[in-house]
Amino acid sequence: MNPDPLLGLTNIIVKGLENAGIRYAITGSIASSIHGEPITSLDIDFVVSMTEPQGRILDRDLPQRLYRSIDRLIDTAQSGGIANLIDTETGLKVDLSNVRPGSLAERALQRARIESFGTEAPAFYTVTPEDIILMKLEWRKTSRSEKQWNDALGVARVKAHELDWDYLFQQARIVGIEQDLSDLRNNAGL
Repeated sequence: MNPDPLLGLTNIIVKGLENAGIRYAITGSIASSIHGEPITSLDIDFVVSMTEPQGRILDRDLPQRLYRSIDRLIDTAQSGGIANLIDTETGLKVDLSNVRPGSLAERALQRARIESFGTEAPAFYTVTPEDIILMKLEWRKTSRSEKQWNDALGVARVKAHELDWDYLFQQARIVGIEQDLSDLRNNAGL
């Protein structure tokens, strides 16, 4: 296994997703760290576009060390929501969020791009800096989580003048987080 357990597990999951023909993008804290300020994470978050047959293939092909429920994978494929996988070797958790049509997550998945996870490290589909900011602010909308805010702020500070602010504000209006985005931009000093 890879000396970095998070990277090694990511590689295992991505191979399973790709073998099942499931479109994916890494999101959550890992995407925030790639695009923004480094943060520690004990889980790996993916947005996926998965059908029931693909969910069955994924279940069949993943190693046994990954605890999961086939019923939850199938339910997630059919109805959306999240399926969890637990790596019994490392204790790390993986969340697979199946996108809903027209959602911010679906747009983020469509815009995902290959990102390297470091020098001589593998590269995986990852949501864009704009989309991770929007996703973090959308998650914060109901939770008022300081962590989500800080993650989004870290990306805004690091990517500052590279961000497509027109896209950000257009999408923020759609999901009802325009004021939060304005506050974030001001707090980032932009």
